[in-house]
Amino acid sequence: MARTPLIFDSLDMNDGMVYRLFPGVELGARLKTWNSRKSYTGNLAQYNVSEAQDIPMKFPLNVQGTSLADLDAKVQAINAKIDGCGSADPKDLVFASTVYQITTTPRVAYSPDAAVFTAMFDLVLNSVPDDPTAFTVPGPSM
Repeated sequence: MARTPLIFDSLDMNDGMVYRLFPGVELGARLKTWNSRKSYTGNLAQYNVSEAQDIPMKFPLNVQGTSLADLDAKVQAINAKIDGCGSADPKDLVFASTVYQITTTPRVAYSPDAAVFTAMFDLVLNSVPDDPTAFTVPGPSM
């Protein structure tokens, strides 16, 4: 079975050797927030409606190293990509042939399994909503 591509700023995060993507990917949605108050008619009215500026996307990952130092270096490679992201300079994420623009994102924190030099964590990346530059990459059907 072919692996679903997950490439973050040229780092293949589903290569099947070091980085493995697990089921449970969540691509997120724009979250609305608002204040509520009773209107003059007695109905509940919403005001100050706004939508989130970034959409959190979740990717369950397993990272495999040959030692604890190697494992940490591989996770730090992800953090280096995350550190390079920003609203002014978003990085590309290709997932299942669709390109997303990733902005400011929390760094990866993990607890390694010292016996087998592996770490499992949910990688949370923030993408730009309704990104006009998002496009589909031609490729094999999944």
